[in-house]
Amino acid sequence: PRGQKIAYCVQSSREVMPEKHRHPTAERICLLVALVASVACGRIAADGPARSEVVVERRDVEDVFLLTGELQALRSAPIATPRFEGGGVQIKWLAEDGTEVREGDRVVEFDSTRALASLEERRTRLRQVQIEIEEKKPSLEAEQARRQAAVEEAEIEVQKAALEAAVPQQLRSVAEWRQKQAALLEKRVALTKAQAEQEALVASSRGDLEVLQVNHEKARRDLEAAERSYASAAVRAPKNGIFIVNRFWREDRKLQVGDTLWPGFPVASIPDLSEMEVTALLPEVDHGAIAAGMAARVILDTYPDRSFAGRVEEVGAVAPESRSGGGFPVRVSLAQTDHDVMRPGVSARVEVVRRQFPQALSLARGALFFEGAQAFARRRKGSPAPVEILGCSPLVCALASGLQEKDRVLLP
Repeated sequence: PRGQKIAYCVQSSREVMPEKHRHPTAERICLLVALVASVACGRIAADGPARSEVVVERRDVEDVFLLTGELQALRSAPIATPRFEGGGVQIKWLAEDGTEVREGDRVVEFDSTRALASLEERRTRLRQVQIEIEEKKPSLEAEQARRQAAVEEAEIEVQKAALEAAVPQQLRSVAEWRQKQAALLEKRVALTKAQAEQEALVASSRGDLEVLQVNHEKARRDLEAAERSYASAAVRAPKNGIFIVNRFWREDRKLQVGDTLWPGFPVASIPDLSEMEVTALLPEVDHGAIAAGMAARVILDTYPDRSFAGRVEEVGAVAPESRSGGGFPVRVSLAQTDHDVMRPGVSARVEVVRRQFPQALSLARGALFFEGAQAFARRRKGSPAPVEILGCSPLVCALASGLQEKDRVLLP
């Protein structure tokens, strides 16, 4: 082996200097000679042995297409920006991404300065309306009592005038009798006027009170909305789980303290870990290489020794715009979810099994070379042999023809 030959050359170079003549300067010269000798021996060793070779054998081969993606939960509980007056609101505090939370834990807190100012304004407005109602009711009641008294007084006057007018005409002079009849008519008109004024006052009082009640109800609802808005500044976890912070819409990063968001903007989520899938991007040049329904194997980057069975559920027909590069979205379902090792966002390698070739003639992929579209293998004896490839895994190709079992092929 090359390493042994280099060691031999180094040992030989050190033996050039006899032991009795060795001293520090001579030792350094000896090491320099050894270094030069090792380089020379290394070059000799590199040219010495023959190239490696592989053997054609029968084995199960799979035509595998590789994808890189990440785990995502099928369902999650969203956490959105609450509704505040005045539009956008700033994040004041945010729980750490990936933190395990329990239901009711505080996970996000927004700046509540404007919400507090609005709350105090609504409280003041409600108190003002209540004072107006308290002041209006006694005055309306007093006015109604005055009008009622005027009506009662007019009724008495009508009764008195009616008694005077009831005296027979024969007992009075014509002028006096006519005077009493006119007085009765005048008192009745006055009573009608007083009754009309009373009814108008009742109607207007009822309308004023209804307006005040409407204003009071509106002020009360506004105050409740302000209280809810102020209370929502501190957002609580809706369920137990892992707190996953969403990405900022303006930049390719996670949300952080100080970012301004609009009402309804998704801040984070708590995924349901009971059912997960892998999302990946298929390069545009490889569109059509895989299809929905193909079997797949998922290998997590954090646990490369474990494999999870899966299935390609969907291959998108449109490549969305992306800052990180284009591609068609691919969804791969998992037959089983392991809560202990699977977390949203974990990178995974997906091996999509397009075809299987049981007990096919197989050859290491690195032993093949191409001239145009034709594949060749350089046999140990004879000229390069053209071969027909059925399909390839990342390391091995299944052959349809061109070589026989146990043929020896040289590596390039």
